[in-house]
Amino acid sequence: MEEDVVEALEILRQAMQFEREGHEFYLKAAQTTRDEKGQETFRVLANDEEKHFDLVKRQYRALREDRKWASFPEVKKTRRDLDKPLFSKGKEALEKAVTAKSSDLDALLFGLDIEDRSYDLYRRAALETVEPLGKAMFEFLAGEERGHFDILMMRYEYLAGPVAWQA
Repeated sequence: MEEDVVEALEILRQAMQFEREGHEFYLKAAQTTRDEKGQETFRVLANDEEKHFDLVKRQYRALREDRKWASFPEVKKTRRDLDKPLFSKGKEALEKAVTAKSSDLDALLFGLDIEDRSYDLYRRAALETVEPLGKAMFEFLAGEERGHFDILMMRYEYLAGPVAWQA
């Protein structure tokens, strides 16, 4: 059990780093993006990442101090299909499909990468975590990151227009 706790704490440390980086990036992107809808999207995502950071931080403290997973009301127990990565054709295909033409598209591409990495971390953690509260938390966070990825991809496709469909 102790080895599981140590491993979970390391995953949670990494998750806090991802969430903090995402929050900072989205705040900056909201300030520099020209597209109004993009600005709004980035502000919402920054707020979500801040909430995720707080959740992960509380879980980290609970696990570190009590050596067991805590239950949090915002973590809704839902079964997620975590067998597949977000971008089914792989990272290389994502980079080919999303060729940035302006700073707004660059920001979206970077955001897609952040969400892909976060989703992958949570997906793997959910698949490997046996403890139900830990599994539920990682599944919840994976679902949140999947939603962010989908929002960013829709914004990208809207801004990129027909070029995005040709890749």
